[in-house]
Amino acid sequence: MGLFVPSIRRRNSEDIVMDISFSFEELEIKKAVRKFVRNDILPIYRELDERGELPEEIRKKFLSMGLLRSVFLEAYGGVGGSFTGLIIALKELSYASLVPSWVVFENFMLAYPLLHYGSDFLKATYLPGLISLDTLGALAFTEDDTGSDPAQLKTVAKKADGGWIINGSKRFITHSGICNHMIIFTKTGDNTTAFLVESKKRGYKVGKRETFVHTKAVDNGDVYFEDYFAPDDHVIGKVGQGFEILLRTEAIGKIAFSSLFVGVGQRAIDLSLNYARTRTHRGSPIGHKFQMTQAKLARMITKLNAINAYLYQVCAKVDCGEDIFLDGAALKLLVANDIKEITSDAMEIHGAYGLSEEYDVANLYRIAIIAQVVMGSLDIQRVITAKGMLAMHGEICELVLP
Repeated sequence: MGLFVPSIRRRNSEDIVMDISFSFEELEIKKAVRKFVRNDILPIYRELDERGELPEEIRKKFLSMGLLRSVFLEAYGGVGGSFTGLIIALKELSYASLVPSWVVFENFMLAYPLLHYGSDFLKATYLPGLISLDTLGALAFTEDDTGSDPAQLKTVAKKADGGWIINGSKRFITHSGICNHMIIFTKTGDNTTAFLVESKKRGYKVGKRETFVHTKAVDNGDVYFEDYFAPDDHVIGKVGQGFEILLRTEAIGKIAFSSLFVGVGQRAIDLSLNYARTRTHRGSPIGHKFQMTQAKLARMITKLNAINAYLYQVCAKVDCGEDIFLDGAALKLLVANDIKEITSDAMEIHGAYGLSEEYDVANLYRIAIIAQVVMGSLDIQRVITAKGMLAMHGEICELVLP
């Protein structure tokens, strides 16, 4: 079963990237989210980044937009839109703050595997709340001694009467202290299995919260499972299918994750352009006077345009049902490197003011660092991309050589 209903694409003079154009519905999503961000989020983004909570009136408006509904099927409370529409929303939403966009992203990371691998019971019970954002989701794989290797997992699920007893811990889990539901990956014998767990049940315990360089507001930290009982009907997919579920979820998750930083890059460019127009040296704006400032601006916009082109090319593949395992890793590589360089250039354009908390570019640089490590290290993404390319080349050689 496909996740997304491909949108009807129409040619439009606005927002064309290479040969990809956006549907009327996708452009409406962009317009609505951009207006919401500029009017409601941008004026309070500093407070939001400190507290991590939207004021009630703005929160109601945010939920009423149904941003995650746009990408899921109507049977579960969605509207059957495109994956591209979700990416447009995430990119626009991240322009001012990652706090609201991270909620949408985390719920997607649980709703996606539930839709593709969950039983009818799991989908009917949990998808509507996740899609509407009435409940919060999370994904838990990382542990103290494991990064991306399921063989190193120490959290174990042992078969019991009518279900499974889970013991172990997870580290650096976003929303683990505030979520309602979570997908957790555990060892079951020699294999890995995915479970849907509920944070209010006995045996789920929240550990210490982390304070990161890039944000104070997003909940992240340890979670412990002490004789947590997961019924048989809370297994996602089949027993032993966990690593397949993780790989497929993270592949598409890297695309959604990358889109957050495209919004950050656009903000860095907008702030730099404004500064280059208004900051003067002996009466002339530095953007017009100094070629090195112009070179930085040109480099920034060129990198962002390239990111956008690849991002929407990959989105089109998702909407057409094509495999994006290699593209997810390659896109994350591109975004992680280039957004860091874009925000670094923005800092340099601002000079000493770039270091001041009074200006916004220093915070954007801190945010850009997230893409270097979250959703898979860059070294692992390089391995995935290279091996994928070599495999494709091998297939071509087999067709050509006798």
